[in-house]
Amino acid sequence: MFCPACGFIWNSSFDAGLLEYSQRYENSLDHSSVFREYVRDLARRLIHTYGIVNKRVLEIGCGKGHFLSLLCEEGANSGVGFDPSYVGERVRHSGRGSIEYHKDFYGDNHASKTGDLVCCRHVFEHIENPADFLAIVHRMINGNRNVIVYFEVPNVRFILNELSVWDVIYEHCNYFSRESLAYVFKRAGFDVIRLEESFGGQFLSIEARISIEERDGREKSVYSVKTSELAESVDAFSLNVSARSRPWIERLDLWRTDKTRAVIWGGGAKTVSFLNMLPVNETITLVVDINPSKQGLYIPGSGQEIVAPEILEDYQPGAVILMNPIYKREVEQELDEMKINASVIDA
Repeated sequence: MFCPACGFIWNSSFDAGLLEYSQRYENSLDHSSVFREYVRDLARRLIHTYGIVNKRVLEIGCGKGHFLSLLCEEGANSGVGFDPSYVGERVRHSGRGSIEYHKDFYGDNHASKTGDLVCCRHVFEHIENPADFLAIVHRMINGNRNVIVYFEVPNVRFILNELSVWDVIYEHCNYFSRESLAYVFKRAGFDVIRLEESFGGQFLSIEARISIEERDGREKSVYSVKTSELAESVDAFSLNVSARSRPWIERLDLWRTDKTRAVIWGGGAKTVSFLNMLPVNETITLVVDINPSKQGLYIPGSGQEIVAPEILEDYQPGAVILMNPIYKREVEQELDEMKINASVIDA
């Protein structure tokens, strides 16, 4: 569904009861040097811009704790993180303070846990009622304008403009544009400090603080935004999904005929969508991922085994499908080191 008033896109048939989010959930990207550099630069910029030194950081949806640890180590901060998928000790020492982890979803029952910086990265798109969730964050801050809020989500414009159909996944019930992200924050009573695209345009981030004025409950017209261009992109996306899939169907048929060995690099959500949307059959039997926690597991639905990169030295594929082009140089370098002469093709 698409709202022309604010630019919000969401799955109206979403059922959170179909999902399992626990310690079995593994979506860490921190094994990539490209991603590690991105999050390190982000942590340093937030610390430098807002003076987050010897302070307290709260992260909602901290995953395995990598980003929260960075913020605490780089700024000598203490921290508190919430995530049902967290695996590790309840309290860790980092920088000059400790980090306290809770294997739980963040909610009103945790309102006593506060921070000078509140981070929430790649969680908001999973929240069935994002406005209600943001209201909880607003209440937790309790009017303190010194608290900085940082949210990061997938950028729906990248998905629409690049026809990245593999990024439309069930776990993401919300898809935010600049307009809709700013809109929901303003409606919740925040002033937007910074709103920008990052990570090659794939991510959208917002930095905000509590508004001086009480904005909650005002008429929607106060925050009216122009969404005609976005609406055109939504319509074009729907029409072009088949056009995006057709060349891949033809390529897979050719590889099947030529008996080309093809593998996919990256065992994340994009790959799950790709393999289950296309008639792959026996053309692609392996998925490569550098995350050891995924190796030895299988892609849901289509069933390909996830293996370590070293497997390719013996397998010697003729084609490597790269699900995210931002990692292309990193992947090509690793293939060169293994003396694998394969075509690297962006999905």
